[in-house]
Amino acid sequence: MRNKLSKESLELALVMCYQLWVRRNAFIFQNQFMHPGILAKKAQVDLSFFKETKQNCLKRIEGTNKRGSTQRWKPPTWPYVKVNFDAAFEKAKGRMVMGVIIKDSEGRLLAVVTVSKDHISTAAQAESAALHRAMDLCTEVGINQACFEGDAKVVVDAVNSKNEDNSWLGQMTEDLQQLMKSNQASSLNFVNKSANKAAHTASKLAIRDVC
Repeated sequence: MRNKLSKESLELALVMCYQLWVRRNAFIFQNQFMHPGILAKKAQVDLSFFKETKQNCLKRIEGTNKRGSTQRWKPPTWPYVKVNFDAAFEKAKGRMVMGVIIKDSEGRLLAVVTVSKDHISTAAQAESAALHRAMDLCTEVGINQACFEGDAKVVVDAVNSKNEDNSWLGQMTEDLQQLMKSNQASSLNFVNKSANKAAHTASKLAIRDVC
């Protein structure tokens, strides 16, 4: 079988096997049913996220993020605020902690929020939840001119895309797209981890505290 499958097909098949195992456990232990048709879409999203993470790691190993070329956090133009979000994900425990940092045009810290959440199955789901919390936070404090930044390219691209998302994360992506549409003054951009360091550190420290 291995000789008949391409590398990409074999990788997808392996991820689907894992998702079948997760689906079985969710049905037995949590009484949650997932339609078989969703598995393939879910596996594709997870595989894309894994490849992106692997590519970023290889870039760091190869030294592409050297000191002189490292992307740095930049303050937004007044009257906008910048909202950085990130998530730390513990796959073995199905748990995540998100970090949200809000700063103004002078780089002054306006808010820091860390929130833990259980029943999370993938890193992409964790990052989507972190972005959702960041948007909700801005609504709660009356911010309607925000520049959202995160280092999960798969999530950022999905939300910014106008294409219909039929993956298992599609409903959450659609909710995030609607939130962006309801506030035309805001924007969502992908940045490297070096420019998202504050939110990354907040989530890492918070997940250590809840362990």
